[in-house]
Amino acid sequence: MKEKEKEKDKKPMTRSMFWINIAAMLLVVVLAIFLTLRWIDSYTQHGKAILVPDVTGIDESDAIAALQAKKLKGISYDKTYVKDVPAGVVVAQRPEADAKVKRGRAIYLTLSSGNEPMVALPDIADNSSLRQASSQLRAAGFTLTPNDTIRGEIDWVYKVRYNGREVHGGDLIPEGAAITLVVGNGEKEQEKKPEPVVDDDWF
Repeated sequence: MKEKEKEKDKKPMTRSMFWINIAAMLLVVVLAIFLTLRWIDSYTQHGKAILVPDVTGIDESDAIAALQAKKLKGISYDKTYVKDVPAGVVVAQRPEADAKVKRGRAIYLTLSSGNEPMVALPDIADNSSLRQASSQLRAAGFTLTPNDTIRGEIDWVYKVRYNGREVHGGDLIPEGAAITLVVGNGEKEQEKKPEPVVDDDWF
């Protein structure tokens, strides 16, 4: 009888311990999930965004310092020519100003090269028609001014001028420069009459 009573006393304790263990396990799981989510939020800086400052128009070193003050990283990755902009000035940035980014994000900067790009002039003088020369010059990035004309075969290019001076194939000219072609107007050059030969024996 005593043994049966002991077994009855053990059963409620076993059930209670079971539910206590289940509750403890659930608590541990919930706590682990909560801590994991908190860690992820902290690691990814969830909900925390930084507005990218506008650093265009200022010197490279000043731009990088302004980005560092915002906990961002400025990286100069490209250069391009912009007329009247000194070398080393930021002319573009990516991401652009006011974009929302996370702390430590790299901001890529494009700087002014300061040097006007030069292009070799095609060999067109006394070698091309007006149509051919115009096509080659535009393809090379040049612009064309109204043509000058001289006596000669119509629409044949005899000379090329830049800033009033004659230039030749291979000369380096600023990209986008205005070029003037000197072409024939279709009028033949007047032939010079030979001077009469005087024979001294007649005198």
